[in-house]
Amino acid sequence: MPKETFLRLRDDKQERILRSAIHEFVENGFDRAKIGDIAKNANVATGSIYQYFQDKRELFVYCAEWGLKVLFKKFNEHMNIADKDIFEYLEDYLAIVKAMDKDREVILFMQLIEKEPSLRDDSMKAMYNVGGEHGKKLIENGKRRGTVRTDIDDDLLMEYYTAVAERFGMRINRHWDFITEMTEEQSQNIQKEFTQMLDILKNGMGC
Repeated sequence: MPKETFLRLRDDKQERILRSAIHEFVENGFDRAKIGDIAKNANVATGSIYQYFQDKRELFVYCAEWGLKVLFKKFNEHMNIADKDIFEYLEDYLAIVKAMDKDREVILFMQLIEKEPSLRDDSMKAMYNVGGEHGKKLIENGKRRGTVRTDIDDDLLMEYYTAVAERFGMRINRHWDFITEMTEEQSQNIQKEFTQMLDILKNGMGC
């Protein structure tokens, strides 16, 4: 977690620093990324970054947490999860993927996490904390509506959902790099595999 000095900053300044860091990590990877360049592009003093974060590693991990929050915000702008169960939410996944494409650099950073094994566990743990709240709400909605099994604990359902969704996300990366525009063939391939993933989830979690 960042220091209190960072959390007390205005939201727009926090975002400027984090987007600068994400850009630097995407461009150069973790090892070659420079705190000085992050600070320069964010228009803050280099020393300020160390007043906000313990080190470059902590900054990277927090970027993962913040980036996922940004993506969920885009998801929720696309569809209101208040009354949707997990299956309804996911049925429009391709549209959500395209909505994510509007913030490509954040997506590219998320893909970078897979290439940084020494940072992956801490980054994924931070992201699970964010994704857990989102997923549990959808599971609760499903149980209330009778579309999700009530004989299985919410935490176990989340483990199952997260495992399937994470693997699917890795498969999307094989079809589409988020650098180029999605082609019709890529769209069809992703939709086909997504339909299969949704069937797996319904068979395991659904009523």
